[in-house]
Amino acid sequence: MQSTVFTILFVKLLCLTLHGMTAVLAELPSPSNIRITSVNMGLVLEWDPPQNHTEKLTYRSEYKWNSIRSSYQYVCWNTTALYCDFTSHLNKFGVYTFQVRAEREGETSHWVETKEFIMDEHTTLGPPSVTLVSSGANIEVSIEDPVLKISEFKEIYNHATFNITYWKEGQEKRVWWPFYFPSGIIRLECHFHCLQPGDLRNGKTKAKRMTGIQLHKVVLELEQWTRYCFQVWVVTERFFKQSQPSNVTCVSTPKGKDRPWVMALVMFVVMAVSVPLVVLAFWHCYRVVSFLRPKVKLPGHFTVYLLDPQCSSILALQSSPQPDEVYHEVSIMPGGTDGERPPSGGRNNIMHINQTD
Repeated sequence: MQSTVFTILFVKLLCLTLHGMTAVLAELPSPSNIRITSVNMGLVLEWDPPQNHTEKLTYRSEYKWNSIRSSYQYVCWNTTALYCDFTSHLNKFGVYTFQVRAEREGETSHWVETKEFIMDEHTTLGPPSVTLVSSGANIEVSIEDPVLKISEFKEIYNHATFNITYWKEGQEKRVWWPFYFPSGIIRLECHFHCLQPGDLRNGKTKAKRMTGIQLHKVVLELEQWTRYCFQVWVVTERFFKQSQPSNVTCVSTPKGKDRPWVMALVMFVVMAVSVPLVVLAFWHCYRVVSFLRPKVKLPGHFTVYLLDPQCSSILALQSSPQPDEVYHEVSIMPGGTDGERPPSGGRNNIMHINQTD
C-alpha cells in the first residue's frame, strides 16, 4: 500500500517537472541591453532584440513612479520598435523604474527591469546656446540656458556656474573663466584689463542684477585685430552636474576705440581711392554727353553766303510754290498736194496757242 502511494507521488512529481521544463523551453527570450537615454529631461527607453532570435516580435514597455508607490503603467505596446519615449508621462522631480518584455502570439518573455532613475539628478544637460557680438576690441558673450523638455532650467537648477573657455584661433585653449550666476538672472560685465586669475573668486568683478533678461551676458575686452574662439558649458550647484560643451564659436575683433590713428589711416585710404574714381566717372559722363549732343558751328563763308539778299531771294523763289499752267493741244496739218494752190500769202499757216491763266 505504501509503495503504491510513493509510486503515485513520484509519477506526479515527474509530470510536474517535465511540464515546468517544457514551459521554460517554450518561453520567449527577453530583450537584452536595456538602457535609458535622458537629455534635458527627456527620457527614452531603448533595448536590443533577444539574442539568437530571428522571428518577428512585438514589445511592451511600462513605468512606475516609485516615490508614490504606484503600479506599472504601460506606454508602448504591440510595437516592433526597439525604443519607447516616456517624456510626456514623467515629472521633473520623479523617481521611476522602467521595464520591457517581448511578446508573440500570446507568448511573453520575462520582464527586464531598469534601475531606479531620478529625473533631475540622472538626466544629462545639453549644451548652452552661445552668441558672440564683436564691437571694436570688446566681445559680448551671450549665453542661453539649455532648453529642458518638461520644465524651465531655472526652476530646477537655479544656481549654476557658466565656464567660458576662449582662445586665439589656431592656438590651444588656455583661458578658463568660471562665472557664477545665483538664483535669478545676472548680467555680468567684466573687462580684461581689470580681471586677473582669482579675481572672480575674490569678488572683484562688476555684477548687476537685471530682471526680465533671458540672457547671461559677459563683455570681455581683448586684443584688437584678433580672431577668438569660445566654448561654454554649465555646472549646476545642485548635484554638481556638468552640461555638454557648446559648439565652438569664433568671432574677430577688427578695430578698437583706443587707436584713433587707425581710423585716420583708413579714412585717408578711402579718400585717396574714392576721389580719383569720382573724377574719372565725371570725365566719362562728360565725354558721353558731348558725343550725343555735339556743338558744331558752320564756317564763316557759309554764313555770309546764306545771309546774302540775292541768294536769299533765289532761295525764297526756289522754295515758293510754282503756279499751275494750262495748255491747249494744237494739231499741225501738212500742206496741199502739187497742183493745188496754196492759201493766200503763199505759205502754210501754223498756229501755236499757249494760254496761261
